[in-house]
Amino acid sequence: MSNKRFIPKLISILLPITALIPIFFKENFLALVLPLLPSCYFYNLFHLYCPSCGNTRSVISLLHGEVLSSLRFNIVPILLTVLLLLSYIEFVTYSFGKQVRLLPRKLSFYLILIACLILYWIVRNFIPYLTP
Repeated sequence: MSNKRFIPKLISILLPITALIPIFFKENFLALVLPLLPSCYFYNLFHLYCPSCGNTRSVISLLHGEVLSSLRFNIVPILLTVLLLLSYIEFVTYSFGKQVRLLPRKLSFYLILIACLILYWIVRNFIPYLTP
């Protein structure tokens, strides 16, 4: 097997393993990191939720396997997880010689996604169920 073909395959196999290692140590890691995180300056100043309010709680819920709870706190970590998973699948299939396209390639899709996120970030300040 040539070195050119072996390296992408090796990376595609080792990448998720190295990315999952912190999850196995999540309890110790979260116990150390959570007290160090500051409260939201935007919320303290304006009493409105910023786009990243609830991300920490959303990621913690996601690490515990509570997807619906994670969505309630903030939708962004779930969206990023899905996009990263799809891009990883594309990368793996490409490194093994097939080209599968799972992510949209049109700019309009991402502009609409960003517009929907901005609308979500505004609306969640007015609907109590969407607040983190």
